[in-house]
Amino acid sequence: YPNGGFYRRHLDAIPQSVSVLRSYSLLLYLNVDWKEGDGGNLRIHLDSGGDAKPPGEADNFVDVRPEGGTLVLFRSDVVAHEVLDTVKERMAVVGWYNRPFSNKDIGSLASEEDKVRSMMLIAAVGLVTVGVVGIFV
Repeated sequence: YPNGGFYRRHLDAIPQSVSVLRSYSLLLYLNVDWKEGDGGNLRIHLDSGGDAKPPGEADNFVDVRPEGGTLVLFRSDVVAHEVLDTVKERMAVVGWYNRPFSNKDIGSLASEEDKVRSMMLIAAVGLVTVGVVGIFV
């Protein structure tokens, strides 16, 4: 995230999109000289809401400082989170562990574009699998 960057509250697994395959999200922070005033904390919401705080519920969250070497792992479909405003560039490696793709997923996706992306994902997974198997055989 550049200086002034942020990402408002959300879940990483969005129904009716290819991201619904995401089971776990991970972040590995690379910020060596991070200071409290640099901003960019990851806020993990602990309330019962998803993309929005449920009406009437008290604020309930944990802030994770983006210090170099910090690894964060959480459920993509359950844990709402956001990146608070940054004052300094914030660097992280971000990734997702996806569940297996099924035929049911193709029919449940929202658009033709998502269906094309899903088929591309299947092809990519197949190519990676063949490549990994080739390394060990």
